[in-house]
Amino acid sequence: MPLLWLLLTLLRIVAAATTVDSATDECDAKQQWNWDPYSHHHPCNIKRITQTELKRRFGALGVPNLYPYPLVIVPDNNVGSSNKGTHNDHFANLTKQEHLPLNFPPDFHVTLTGSDSLSSHRRTIPLKQYLYEIMNNNEGETRPDQLGNQTWYLFGETHSGEWANFLRQYNLPSCHSCTELHYQQSLIALSFGIGNVGSGVQWHLHGPGFSETIHGRKHWVLYPPENRPNYNLDYASRHWMEYTYQSLKNWTTDDFEREHQNHEQFLKQWRRRSLASSSDRTQAVSYSMDESKGPSKKKPWECTINAGEMLYFPDQWHHATINLSPYTVFVSSFTSEHED
Repeated sequence: MPLLWLLLTLLRIVAAATTVDSATDECDAKQQWNWDPYSHHHPCNIKRITQTELKRRFGALGVPNLYPYPLVIVPDNNVGSSNKGTHNDHFANLTKQEHLPLNFPPDFHVTLTGSDSLSSHRRTIPLKQYLYEIMNNNEGETRPDQLGNQTWYLFGETHSGEWANFLRQYNLPSCHSCTELHYQQSLIALSFGIGNVGSGVQWHLHGPGFSETIHGRKHWVLYPPENRPNYNLDYASRHWMEYTYQSLKNWTTDDFEREHQNHEQFLKQWRRRSLASSSDRTQAVSYSMDESKGPSKKKPWECTINAGEMLYFPDQWHHATINLSPYTVFVSSFTSEHED
């Protein structure tokens, strides 16, 4: 009997050790990369401003046309990980994973695009299949070594009649070019997107606009037009974070101070111009951390945009995005802005 008891005890010890080793291996598998999308401690060097402060500075319409720097706009209660109490809490409820398919016909198909810089490939599959794939393929993760043209992503092909009817339930951002009249005149375009952990689009650029995170977390990296980043356009954005981001120089205290001063300088200019006649208006001063016209050697403007928060991306700024949650949902509003 004592021998049998000893044998059972040894078997329990071996089983426990195996369980610990398996858990450790699983943890190590998620920690093998240089840049961890699961982290909640990514830096943010972009100015964060509440809705109330935004309107106090620029009036009821919110962000002025052609604002020259990125902005992160947060709810007054700064909810961070929940949409409760935000201006799009109803839309957030409609887009929960279990609710989203109910807004469309049972056999509704979506068009996916590649995650490379040129979004060069298309794939059409049922919405329910896409939701299943992002949660289950590769354990619900897009990895840094996946080619962008083989990494399918719903983020831009949402312009059909069904999508238009659905997106009418989304409340537009607060900006001078985001009024209902702009929307009716097709001067603002909405794009709906869903991605899993690590998904996102490689570096690209286009006109100005906003991107609001509805569910999950989404990390943005940006450079001004004159500071083109080096990147491999065949891969998705996480590849750049893994293999290039780590080698770049950190921002200095002076860089942070200049970024802060630029927003204050623009506010002063904007107020002067608002009081002046159109013939006396001065142009906003452009700014670059690195005055050389080549690729930037410093880390980008960056910030994680939580649920209920939105980012304003300026005109023609280089940018890339990386989703940080298994079910990340966002709406981008592309504006047609002219000088105020």
